[in-house]
Amino acid sequence: MSGDDVLLGKADQLMRRQRSFVASPKSPAVLATDDQDDLPLLTEVVSDPMLPTAQDEGALRLRLEQSLAERRAAMMGEFERWLDEQLPQAVASAMDGITDRLVALIIRRARAELLPRLVAIAAEAEATTPTRAEEGGGQPV
Repeated sequence: MSGDDVLLGKADQLMRRQRSFVASPKSPAVLATDDQDDLPLLTEVVSDPMLPTAQDEGALRLRLEQSLAERRAAMMGEFERWLDEQLPQAVASAMDGITDRLVALIIRRARAELLPRLVAIAAEAEATTPTRAEEGGGQPV
C-alpha cells in the first residue's frame, strides 16, 4: 500500500469511529470497537463545595435586590436634583423665547390688521369734524 492509501484508511477509520461523517447506521463491528474508546462514564453525583446552595442563592438574591433598590433610589435622587437645577432654567429660557415670539406676532398683526382700521377711523373722524373756519367763519386762532 502506498502512503496515500494508508492515510485514506486512517481517515476512514476516524470517520467511522466519530460517526458524524457516516450517514448509515453503525454496523455491529463498529459498535464492538466503541466499547474500547475508554470514555469515562459518570455514575455518581458529585457536589462541589464551591457551588452555592439554595439557601446561599436566596441570600444572594436578597442582597442583589437590596443593592438594586439602593442604586435605583440613588439614581432617582440624582435625577430629581438634576431636574431641580436644570428645569427652572430650561422653562425660563423657553418662556423667554415664547414671549419674544408672541410680542413679535402681536406687533406684526397689529400693523397688518389694526393699523389700517385705526387709520380709517381717524380719516372718517377727520372728515366729519368741522374745522374752526367753518364753525366761526373767522380766522383760525
